[in-house]
Amino acid sequence: MSKKKLSILIDWYLPGTKAGGPVRSIFSLIALLKNEFDIHLITTNQDLGSNETYTDVKANEWINKEGVSYYYFSKDHLTKENLKQLLLEINSDVIYLNSFWSYWFSIFIVQLKNQGEVNSEIILAPRGMLGKGALNIKSLKKKIYIRLSKVKNFYKNIHFHATNTQEESDIKQFYSKAKISVLENVNNATSFKIEKEKKPGLISLFYLSRISKVKNLHFALAILSKVEKYMVEYTIYGNIEDEAYWNECQQQIKELPVHIKVIYKGELPFHDVQKTIAKHHYLFLPTTNENFGHSIVESLMSSCPVIISDQTPWNDIEKNGAGFALSLHTKGKFIKTIEECAAMNTIEYKKQSDAALNYINKKINLSLINQKYIQLFNGKR
Repeated sequence: MSKKKLSILIDWYLPGTKAGGPVRSIFSLIALLKNEFDIHLITTNQDLGSNETYTDVKANEWINKEGVSYYYFSKDHLTKENLKQLLLEINSDVIYLNSFWSYWFSIFIVQLKNQGEVNSEIILAPRGMLGKGALNIKSLKKKIYIRLSKVKNFYKNIHFHATNTQEESDIKQFYSKAKISVLENVNNATSFKIEKEKKPGLISLFYLSRISKVKNLHFALAILSKVEKYMVEYTIYGNIEDEAYWNECQQQIKELPVHIKVIYKGELPFHDVQKTIAKHHYLFLPTTNENFGHSIVESLMSSCPVIISDQTPWNDIEKNGAGFALSLHTKGKFIKTIEECAAMNTIEYKKQSDAALNYINKKINLSLINQKYIQLFNGKR
């Protein structure tokens, strides 16, 4: 019996890493599903925000690797006709979109479906793009498009994939009659126990995400500026998506007191993420909106507790002793938490480190998630 054809569309993919979470999600999803489906991934041959093309990837032709077919569009070859022709040639049973706002790999495909030019079932994962925090960025254009799409009923033939109940609510806020499946995101990182020394009075924090306003780095720096007497190291990993925003953050860094040391180390390759996390005590990521949070999951899987906002799906970490999920309206609580964590000794820290690993191991059941995705793409919902 032949496998069902599954086409996955995403604006940026490996070897690029600057788009962060969605790339990790799709990498993990392909690893889980490649034996179940005939997978075709369609993307572009440049990374997010880069004008450089991938030197080791052939563009505009199919590449088969480990049983999966990949197609990388060059900028000049990505046209309506070429994309439509490619989709018709594949003739997939299911097309899986990984953006709400991408014109080429979401909006245009929805148009083709509505015009009857594509017969495949369309499943759309907004990837947090309909969350309040995300919608506040370039909000006017987004509001106009959403209003138009509701009037024209653009999404009547689209099945949405929400990664948690909050994202389901975000979708229903705009498309109340939408068909939605709620299925957690996937990350196939390995969980492992790490023993770390923790000297009282010293703390090593890190940030691992895109450097953009929605991730709230400026808020984190403002919190650190108020931490007193403790030695704090804050290492920033991630691509600079918004240069003007990064310039503002750099100015904040210059004004920090001498006992707060901030270092920017650029992007982290996939294979270096967990071993890098192992060098630090806590992830400090007070994001304004996160529908999953791969860096949160990878931290917990690396025995590293987290200090995050309550705008993620991981709000029960505190009651499980795995870290802190705090309201962005309580700056004082963030400051106090960091100071209390800085004061910990190795024995106290070990309890939280062990709890972080226990928590995420109970939360993530890869074989069960795998079965749920197979059902989603087979239409058994």
